[in-house]
Amino acid sequence: MIVVDCDLRRRTVNRLLNAEPTTGLLEVLSGEATLQQAITPDKETGADFLPLAKSAFTPRDVFGSQAMDRLIHDLRSRYDLIVLDTAPVLPVADTRVLAPKADAVLFLARWRKTPQHAIEAAFRQLAGTGAHLAGVALTQMDMKEQSKYGYGDPGYYYAEYKKYYVS
Repeated sequence: MIVVDCDLRRRTVNRLLNAEPTTGLLEVLSGEATLQQAITPDKETGADFLPLAKSAFTPRDVFGSQAMDRLIHDLRSRYDLIVLDTAPVLPVADTRVLAPKADAVLFLARWRKTPQHAIEAAFRQLAGTGAHLAGVALTQMDMKEQSKYGYGDPGYYYAEYKKYYVS
């Protein structure tokens, strides 16, 4: 598995790795570095990461380029699972360019924070790209708070089955 940081503004993978790489995705796409030079393996998870190095310059339409298409093709020959970690759909066009290149899109929505109308608007935008929306996952969910909503709600069963979800 490889996680490719495609959020040019936040560079989330760098925070996860607690690192500030000097070589990353943009350098691979521009030909300044090889994929092997840019990949950061994580011994704890066994996953590889392709981070974003801090760069003063970001080429225009980097994700719509032939270099990005070649990179995804190359990654598919090396990995069983490729995760393209992107920016939010609505404010950033990059994600709408990348989504149709993926086999499937998993949409993440923050529990009790992401408004339903924003989710619906994002779905419409993704549908317009031809991307395959495989599902939605709620993030930062408070299972104890959710379990207070009562019978019939999946959270109702939290107390009974929490050992399966919380280690």
